[in-house]
Amino acid sequence: MANNLTTLSHKLRIARNEADEDAALLDLTSAGDHPNMPEIIGATGVGVVDILSEKVVSTTETEVGALHFLFSGGSAADKTFGFRLLTWGNSNYPAKLTAVGTGILGTQAVVTYPHNGSVATSKFWADTLVLTWTNWFKGMKSTDITGHNTYADVWFDAAGFRYWKIEITDADGTTGTEAGGVACYYGYW
Repeated sequence: MANNLTTLSHKLRIARNEADEDAALLDLTSAGDHPNMPEIIGATGVGVVDILSEKVVSTTETEVGALHFLFSGGSAADKTFGFRLLTWGNSNYPAKLTAVGTGILGTQAVVTYPHNGSVATSKFWADTLVLTWTNWFKGMKSTDITGHNTYADVWFDAAGFRYWKIEITDADGTTGTEAGGVACYYGYW
């Protein structure tokens, strides 16, 4: 029996660095066209993920088939947050709001951050992700909508779209039930 994967998986990458809720969400009425797309994510971990960047996809790979997003935050289990997922096509597409949802942190701790290996303190993986609205032609799915104290993720076929942005809502870190310092990671296959 062969000991290999037929679907290659890749390491997790940062889609949004740890921060409280976004101060402003992308305004599709005035900034939703391609020329106004936010900058590609850099060292700050803020911006848009380019899934076809040479830093992400190796020279032997030609496409990304599917994506999944995982969330973490603090400062305790059962803290909540909201999220929005937006995308742009390759060169001249307008922004497309593809999903809106909510998350709840579980008890599985983030011990080390996946993107840089540093030690995490009082951070937990979201074990509940509920998609409250979607606008995607191939379907999106959460792997856990009730919470089982392991990480949940949202996954879907990338359908040829290149740029992705995660926005966090309702996570100021100071309200009793709201998470703070929410980060998002992505993987692809």
